[in-house]
Amino acid sequence: MKAVVIFSFIMILCWGCTRDFTHLNTDPTQFTKATPEAGILAAVKNLNTQMANHNTSKYWDLGHLLCQQANRYDVTDAGLWQTMYQGVLGNLHQIEVNYGNDSAFNNRVQIARILKAYAYSILAGNYGPVPLTQANDPEHLSAIQFDNEDSVYSYVLATLKDAAGKIKPAGDKMAYDVIYNGNLTNWVKFANTLRLKMALQCMKNMGGVATDHIRDVMATEATTISNEMETTKMSFENVNGNENPYFVKYIKGNNYFPYNPTATGQAPKLSEYILTLFRSYSDPRLSVYYDSVPLANRYIVTDTLTSDLDDSLRVVTYPLPYFGQPKAGTKLAGWTNLAGLPDAVGGSDIKSYSNANPIIFQPNRPFIMLSYAEALFLKAEAAKLGLGGAMSAEQYYYAGIDANFAYWGINSSLRDAYKARDGIKWGTQGKGFNNYLSLVNTDIPLDDNYKIWTQRWLNYFPDGGYDCWALERRTWVFNLPPHTNPGGNAAYSPNPTYSDIPGRMSYPVSVVNLNPVGYQGALQELGTTRVDDYDIYQELHFANHHEIPDWANANATYDYAFLRKWYGTTIQSLQAAAAANGFKYGVTATYHP
Repeated sequence: MKAVVIFSFIMILCWGCTRDFTHLNTDPTQFTKATPEAGILAAVKNLNTQMANHNTSKYWDLGHLLCQQANRYDVTDAGLWQTMYQGVLGNLHQIEVNYGNDSAFNNRVQIARILKAYAYSILAGNYGPVPLTQANDPEHLSAIQFDNEDSVYSYVLATLKDAAGKIKPAGDKMAYDVIYNGNLTNWVKFANTLRLKMALQCMKNMGGVATDHIRDVMATEATTISNEMETTKMSFENVNGNENPYFVKYIKGNNYFPYNPTATGQAPKLSEYILTLFRSYSDPRLSVYYDSVPLANRYIVTDTLTSDLDDSLRVVTYPLPYFGQPKAGTKLAGWTNLAGLPDAVGGSDIKSYSNANPIIFQPNRPFIMLSYAEALFLKAEAAKLGLGGAMSAEQYYYAGIDANFAYWGINSSLRDAYKARDGIKWGTQGKGFNNYLSLVNTDIPLDDNYKIWTQRWLNYFPDGGYDCWALERRTWVFNLPPHTNPGGNAAYSPNPTYSDIPGRMSYPVSVVNLNPVGYQGALQELGTTRVDDYDIYQELHFANHHEIPDWANANATYDYAFLRKWYGTTIQSLQAAAAANGFKYGVTATYHP
C-alpha cells in the first residue's frame, strides 16, 4: 500500500524530470534528485503498463495467444519507444547519474542497471538498432547515434552479469519494492535468469559470447530463479491508479472492446490456431486460459459418431464450449477450392468465440515478467545444448510443465496424462490437426527442442506476448497461418493481400523527423536497401531466416476435424457429456450397415 500512496507523486516527479535534461539542469523550480526507489518504481510501472498495453494492441495477435478484431499484425510504434526512453530509461539513467558513485546506494543502483538491461533487451528485440551509448545524454540531443543490435545484446549480457555480481545481500535495501519486496537475492536470480534467456536468444548473432554466458549461468544454477516464489512479477492492487492494465482497459475504461460478452462479444478471443493446437494434444489448459462460451451463443457442430452397442452411425449436432477466432475471415483470390462453400469458423458470430478467462482482468492480478516455469524451459534448452545443468534437459522440461500447471491450479492427473501424449512426451513426435483452412498443421517434430519451445510459448499466456513473437522469430517453432486482412501493413508488404509474421517493429515518426542522422545510421545497421525501415519482413540479427510462403497460391481447403469428436467418438460419450454439462444435442440421421 505504501507504494500506492506515493505513486502519484512519483509519477509527477520521475516522468516529468526525464523529458528535458537541459531544463532540468538549469531550472531551480524543478525536482533535481528523486530517490532511487521513486525512479525504480516509476520505471517498472511505466515498462509493465506499456508491455501490457502492447499485448492488447500488438503482441497477443503476433503470438496468437489471443485475437482481437481490429488488430492486424500491426508493427508500427504506439508509444513503446517514448515510454522506454522517457518513462523507463530516463528514470533509471538518473539513478545512475545521481547515486552511481555513492556506496550507500550500491544495491539500488545495481537494480536500476538490471532493469535498464531488461528494457534494452526488449528494445533490441523489437527494433534492432537503438540508441544506447548516446541515449539520455544532454550532449546528444539532435543527432543521437543508434548502436547496432549486437552491441546492445553485448551490453545487456555484460551488464546483467556485472550488476548481479555487485549486489550485496547485507547491503542497502529499497524502502519499497513492487517486484521482490526488498529481497536482494531474488534480484540477483532475476538478473542471472534473464541473462540465460537473452544469451539463448542471441546465440545466432553472438556465437561464443552467448554460449559462454549460458555456461556461466548454468554453472551457478543456485543463483537463478528456482521456485515459484522467485518469479519476477509486478504487483498491482484494487486501488485507483494501481490496477492491472488489462482491468483498466477492458473493465474499468471500456475504451476499446468492452468485456461484455453477452452484449457485444468484443473481449479478446481464443485464437483458432491455439485452439487447434490444444485440441491436437488434449491440452487441459484450454479451459483455464479461456472462458467457455455461454450456451446460447455456442457454435453448433455437425459430427458423425459410432455406437458402443452396434455398428450404427449417427449424424449428430451439438454445441461447442470453446471456439477459436481466425486472424481474418478474408479469403485470397487463389483459394479457389473454397469458392461457394460456407466458412463455418471465420463466418461465425463474434459471440460464438471463446473469451479470455476473466481471471486475467482482475484488478490485482500481477504482471509476470519472468516466471519459474520459463526459467525451467530455458534451463532445458541450455542442457539440451550440452551447456550445463544439474538435471537433464528432459527433467527440466517436465519440471517446467509441472510448474506451469501448478501455477494455474491444474490437477496432477490431467497434467500427467498430458505429459504422456505423443508430441508432448520427451522423445516422441506428435501428429496434430490441420488448421481449418488446411494451410498449416500443429504437428510437433521428433526434435525435442520443439517440445521445449512449444511449452515455453504456451507458458507465456497472458503476459508474454512479446516473448512469443521473439521466440517465433528465433525458432519458427510454429507454422502460423497468414493474416489476410493486414491493414496498414499491406502498404509495406510485397504481398499486400496478406501478412506473415513481421520481423520487427518500425521506428516512430518522431525518430525520422527529429533525429534524421541517427535514423539513416539505423537504416545502415539494418542493412535495408529501402529509404525507410518499413519492410515488415526485415530480419533482425538474432532471428533465423524464414521464407515467406506463397500464401496466395496455397491449396486451401476447409478441414473441421479439429472441432469434431469433441466429447468422444461414440453416441454414448455424447449422451454422457450432455447429461453432465446440461446441453442438448440432435440426431439428424442414423445409418445401419
